[in-house]
Amino acid sequence: MSPPPIADICLVLEGTYPYVGGGVSSWVHQLIQGMPERTFAILLISADREKEQARRYELPPNVISFAEVFIHEVINDKGRRQSKSSKRHAWDLVQAFHKSDGCPRHDMANQMLDMMSHPKKPTMSVNDALFSRDSWEFVLDRYDSLAEGTSFMDYFWTWRAVHAPLFQTLIAETPPARIYHAVSTGYAGLLATVAKRRLGCPLILTEHGIYVRERAIDLARAEWIYEEPVRLRVAQARGNPLRRMWMDFFVTLGEFTYNASDDIVTLFGGNVELQHQMGADPAKTQIIPNGVNMETFWPLYEKRSTVARNKRVGFVGRVVPIKDVKTLIKAFGIVNEALPNTEFWVVGPTDEDELYFKECEELASILGLTGLKFTGPQDVKQIYPEIDLMILTSVSEGQPLTLLECACTGVPAVATDVGSCRELLEGGEEVDKALGPSGIVTAVGAPQQTAAAIIKLLTDDALWEEMSQSGRKRIQNHYQQRDVIAAYNALYTKHMGGGVR
Repeated sequence: MSPPPIADICLVLEGTYPYVGGGVSSWVHQLIQGMPERTFAILLISADREKEQARRYELPPNVISFAEVFIHEVINDKGRRQSKSSKRHAWDLVQAFHKSDGCPRHDMANQMLDMMSHPKKPTMSVNDALFSRDSWEFVLDRYDSLAEGTSFMDYFWTWRAVHAPLFQTLIAETPPARIYHAVSTGYAGLLATVAKRRLGCPLILTEHGIYVRERAIDLARAEWIYEEPVRLRVAQARGNPLRRMWMDFFVTLGEFTYNASDDIVTLFGGNVELQHQMGADPAKTQIIPNGVNMETFWPLYEKRSTVARNKRVGFVGRVVPIKDVKTLIKAFGIVNEALPNTEFWVVGPTDEDELYFKECEELASILGLTGLKFTGPQDVKQIYPEIDLMILTSVSEGQPLTLLECACTGVPAVATDVGSCRELLEGGEEVDKALGPSGIVTAVGAPQQTAAAIIKLLTDDALWEEMSQSGRKRIQNHYQQRDVIAAYNALYTKHMGGGVR
């Protein structure tokens, strides 16, 4: 059997392309299509294979391999044998790592990765890490140190839920490539770090949103983490120990990836500052913003100029909590009272969080929003010429591609003050700000503010036209896709000397 082909770049992804739409997936697809001379492998981390997924993107011909790692599958690596002395050393290292709060842990982290992930000479098996007496005693010790007063059963099963996917990631096979490019920290960053240590290849990290920050938001809102009644709860200086366990885990994965990466890329200055706060080496970080293919979206402006203004407001994105679609719907309800003939389109996948989508539908029904429709995924090139405004009420963003695309077609936007939204709508550098605003920025979770901004832009034609023109100029001057492709091509060329060893 011949060995698998070596790709130029292996993109390591988590829960996105090619199954899920959205900004990150669009970026991945554009990146691959923009470099037909380079070959790519796709390594996707998914939950499990029980739910068959339909691909939303057809893989370009320069993708030479596609593989998935299912992190919630049953793990069995009993065939990996270790000596008693090597296992003892491994557990001593694990104990030292977890008790090294505040100390540099890079060397210990690398040793821990190697002792479980090396395919030929592991010093700790997954079964030993999860099911052995050493594992049981380790969990007991951590519980006594960190979670006394919390239900031990809750602590134990949370520990298992945190660590089982970690171990599944560590033993996953990685396709051969000359460069590994992780498109987040988290499990994708960990797997890319493992691949780098196995094969000695360069590692590039790109963060659209800051993964650790987004997980912190998810955990703060999570209802699946058990909270004991207040009357039974022992005071904890750092909050719920179960949430803390999850958060510490994601912070640690971020540290692993930042330390292993040769170059760390993000979309705008605010993200760079967060990366530095979380341990990224400033010497490694750089900004490559998102971009728009002008040839694709520029003609849509001409198309929309033939469509009469019709008070139609749109949202393009996934119907999930982090997009805060409920605040969007509440704002629509306020606008509907002031401008009853307004139409509201929510365009994007509704199946990622079916319970949340159902709650959004119920809220729209309660508010009597007969002019609101959930369209599901659509070709945005057909949507932008038909709407007057783009609305974004997210609680976290990186650099939303939808804001770039709609600006390119002359559609002003109303967006929350997250990620780079203010920079996209008001300008970054002084020369950019001089172009004028292309939308209105509002606070997070503020339906009244969002509604007021929508009403202002729907009723002030002169302001709408000014913002429409400012957005088009901003894209032309600062956010062209060809510049993004050129920047990544240069980065790949810089590292292409690395290879499989």
